[in-house]
Amino acid sequence: MEVRIDTAACAGHGVCEALAPHIFEVDDEGKAQVVAQTLDEADRVDVENAVNQCPEQALRLIG
Repeated sequence: MEVRIDTAACAGHGVCEALAPHIFEVDDEGKAQVVAQTLDEADRVDVENAVNQCPEQALRLIG
């Protein structure tokens, strides 16, 4: 499982960070980034929720 972030679309709302702070954070430039070293099936629900709630649809779940 992998998360891709379209940084051009990301507006830094921080929804992903609020929903899954152990996976995402908004950096100093106002863009989301994945901070988790690895993602496993236990993270799937949190990642899917963040992907579905992203107001800019900047997140994609692969795998």
